Amino acid sequence: MCFRTNVFWLRKIAFTENVRYYAGIYQKNPQLKPATATIETIKAKLTANDTPSTEEWKNIRLNILNERRFNSTNVDSVVLGLCPNLRIGKSYVSFLQQQGLETNLAIVGKLLRLYRLKEDAISEADEAEIWRMYTELREQNAVLDANTCEHAINALSLTKHWRHCLELLEMIKISGTPDSSSYNCIATKAFQSGDESTGWLMMQEMCENKRIPNDDSFLAWINYSRYQQGQSFPANLERMLQFTMDYTVFLSKHVGKELLQLPQDIGVSVHETRITDGGKCSHCKGKLSSIVVSNELFQRMRDRFLEAVLISKEIFNRTTPDELARFQVFLKKTLPYDVVIDGLNVAFSSGNQKNPTIYAQQVAAVVRHYVRQRQRVLVIGRKHMDKWRTKEMKYIRENSFLFLTEDLSQDDPFLLYAALESGPKTDFFSRDLMRKHSFMLGSELSGVFKRWQQEHQYSLLSIMPDGRVIIKAPFKYELYAHKSCDNRWHVPLVECAYRIPKVEKQNEWLCMGIK
Repeated sequence: MCFRTNVFWLRKIAFTENVRYYAGIYQKNPQLKPATATIETIKAKLTANDTPSTEEWKNIRLNILNERRFNSTNVDSVVLGLCPNLRIGKSYVSFLQQQGLETNLAIVGKLLRLYRLKEDAISEADEAEIWRMYTELREQNAVLDANTCEHAINALSLTKHWRHCLELLEMIKISGTPDSSSYNCIATKAFQSGDESTGWLMMQEMCENKRIPNDDSFLAWINYSRYQQGQSFPANLERMLQFTMDYTVFLSKHVGKELLQLPQDIGVSVHETRITDGGKCSHCKGKLSSIVVSNELFQRMRDRFLEAVLISKEIFNRTTPDELARFQVFLKKTLPYDVVIDGLNVAFSSGNQKNPTIYAQQVAAVVRHYVRQRQRVLVIGRKHMDKWRTKEMKYIRENSFLFLTEDLSQDDPFLLYAALESGPKTDFFSRDLMRKHSFMLGSELSGVFKRWQQEHQYSLLSIMPDGRVIIKAPFKYELYAHKSCDNRWHVPLVECAYRIPKVEKQNEWLCMGIK
């Protein structure tokens, strides 16, 4: 606790009395990178087994200095950033010392981070070296910049001095938000050290700050839980799964592989499975839980959407007050709808280099699909669609409601606003991910929006030569790990938990029985 107290004190005085001791007073700068060809050449050299000679280090350094963006101040940290492991990194630092070149803060930080890439286990000598480098940094700087803090956390969390990372984490917060690596390093070490409360505090804070837990943190908790005396492994595993559900976090296939290898005598049975489009598990034959957005939450989201997305400081980037008023009058006259279609999204679904007749045909095909089902359809488009003078546009006008925004207006907010105003049973048709609009609703209602979106968003896959449309229907079941009514957990697995371009039904799942 003393570390946090100290850093809060530093927050109060560092900028008034000790600014000259603050290493890197501004927020992190985007990292400079050499040309791609330069990077590939240097990496190929450094990944070879042999440690570069003095002459080779000189050439590597000169290759980067030949690019005008680099100078003697920043070149060395760039070289260290390209080193694949600690051995190569130490070789470069030795080269700098032999050449009489100064090792600055950035170089020390990069070298500290390379301890994470050491080819063998961290020794007592390594721990002593990390601690020496860190204490020297602190003696020279009352407060470290965010980059150096993150590098130091990566190294310190490998040692018995790992609790000093908590102070560094608070330093980062002076100018920004800690990165995922910092949180994960601390959480992993906390679990390995048996400090459950600190580990889960880091995990929760990480997710609340839109950072993503990695495999190391989850595997550390699993391994800690397996060998704890007097604790229930099933209960600890369920705690982890509940966390992924609460914070909508995916587990990776690597973590899934470790779970599959758990012995059954510890109260857990884990099986690979597939989930059908109807939400059925191929292993236990049970069904996943359906998505449920209560009427109360839907109403709160609908009320908030108008204020947060359409009526905001950026209103003139999306529409105008007159246009919004005109749209609201239009909605009052024509509500409700069964489906709201993003006209331009459908029109351009096969490319935007075609003629207006093709665009109109595609929109008309989707409208016809819903009209044949006797559904009320609203199409949102832009004014330039009025120039599509074809029989298809005539069909659209006669068989659906059509609202055209100004060409400079954004049509997504109109689409979503119409669907929300129409009621909780209305669907919408678009391929857009709507991430920006979800973010603008705030952390609590953003989750509600995503669940509503998952349940109600349809999109166009293709149009057949005979005019039939192939539509991608939403997966109306839980996408994340959850416990179903038969007391079994169904857990989706992704390739990399920290790289998820789009949240959708995964191909690989685990079916888990926990006693």
